[in-house]
Amino acid sequence: AMCEGAIIEMATGEGKTLTAAMAASLWAWAGRPVHVVTVNDYLVERDASEMGPIYRLMGLEVGWIVHEMRHADRLDHYRRNVIYCTQKELVADFLRDQIALGTLRTSAQTSAMFLAGAMGRRLLVPGLFRVVVDEADSVLIDEAVTPLIISNSPDEEPNAPHYYEADALAQQLTPQRDFTIDRTLRHCELTARGLERLEELCADSRFWRGARRRQELVQQALTARHCFIRDEQYLVDAEGKVVIIDEFTGRIMKDRSWRHGMHQAIEVKEGLKLTADKENLARLSFQRFFRQYPIMAGMTGTAWEAATELWQIYGRPVVRIPTNRPCIRRQLPTRMFATADEKWEAVCERVIEVHRTGAPVLVGTRSVLASEEVSRRLGARGVAHTVLNATHTKEEARIVAQAGQLGAVTVATNMAGRGTDIKLQRGVSDLGGLHVIATEPHGSGRVDRQLYGRAGRQGDPGCAQMFCSAEDDLFVRHAARTRKLWAVIGPDRLIAAAQADAERHARFNRRQVLKGDDWMDESVPF
Repeated sequence: AMCEGAIIEMATGEGKTLTAAMAASLWAWAGRPVHVVTVNDYLVERDASEMGPIYRLMGLEVGWIVHEMRHADRLDHYRRNVIYCTQKELVADFLRDQIALGTLRTSAQTSAMFLAGAMGRRLLVPGLFRVVVDEADSVLIDEAVTPLIISNSPDEEPNAPHYYEADALAQQLTPQRDFTIDRTLRHCELTARGLERLEELCADSRFWRGARRRQELVQQALTARHCFIRDEQYLVDAEGKVVIIDEFTGRIMKDRSWRHGMHQAIEVKEGLKLTADKENLARLSFQRFFRQYPIMAGMTGTAWEAATELWQIYGRPVVRIPTNRPCIRRQLPTRMFATADEKWEAVCERVIEVHRTGAPVLVGTRSVLASEEVSRRLGARGVAHTVLNATHTKEEARIVAQAGQLGAVTVATNMAGRGTDIKLQRGVSDLGGLHVIATEPHGSGRVDRQLYGRAGRQGDPGCAQMFCSAEDDLFVRHAARTRKLWAVIGPDRLIAAAQADAERHARFNRRQVLKGDDWMDESVPF
């Protein structure tokens, strides 16, 4: 099915990594490079290493691309038969090639360079021929709404004083009276009273007399203060820099920044040195990039819900593959509470209860902040545990390897939700297998299913359970009017309704990106 261009849905633990290697090998024998795209550098290195002997047995060279790799090494690896990489690194290198090509002003110059062989040595990505997309729903759907941008950064930010002044003005405004907070869109909007108040505060300043200028800058400062939360959307690293956290994978996004001054507004909020706003050099959405491949296949454990969108955007059908052995994972009833504090107490009690039996426990959280909260409460109760989040990436392989050991307790963000294969120690199956505790529903039920899929793999026993509260981000943003009625509606129905609303907003955003891509394809040759 994959060799014919389908996206397959295989249950977690059924061997997607090996399946991808088989399809990539068949394609690579045709003599053209095959890209195998996955969601993070950890999986890139793991899969390339584990599948390397298979490729070598078939007479193929395997390469891999990770963020820290040097330019010369990238050139070498991109010219191998099968190349493992993340979508971000692949698209970034492709855009760098387009910038390099842009220095050739005429088609005659371009043709001469290609004939001389010089261009082939300059380009990182020698062509887009065939691609296998691992975790296809995440790469092609969830993360497709955000374009990748190559930019340069001046040494200094000329507007730094204005960002500080905007933040000072924002702190003098009162929520609800002077501005409203839309947590669904993560945006603050000044009210009529707020606009009047702002005009009064800026009466003595020539720069701030412009109504639109002051409104945009102050609304941006308000959004940074009230809609972007430290250790959820971003963290501050040891060097005192704001680093974005990928909300889909739970990993830090190195060398990435928000546009149009939002990054600077957050730096002001945190009291950090301001970086210069970047100048865009090239831009490309993931949707438009992957549609350039003439042949594409994919695989994931949660594709069925996105089958319609995958067909409409990429023209790829979804094929379900039956499991080798029946899944015997137990799904326990959802537990919901009125407050987050009650939820965290119940989560810790459940962890201690399972821990006493000797079975390993994986606690899944949505953010670094939540993982640290669980860790603090477990530590106060004397429960030994390990934490896997965006601040502990160097220890990822070791933590994942130990998560299936007898008595292990692992607290993790979405970093442990996709692609991680937690192997059970001998004797764990007799205790009921790995116990997964989800502490908050995600915006898509597919992400929750991925977390549950860490347990009960390949016919092993396992257990999964959802804990949530009416104060969780999903309900605040997408069920603001009904979240306090959870006892009447029921937790599962409320989660389904909130996730349906979140998916509607996400689909709308993806359609807007797709419209722009279609216009670019029709109007501007790439």
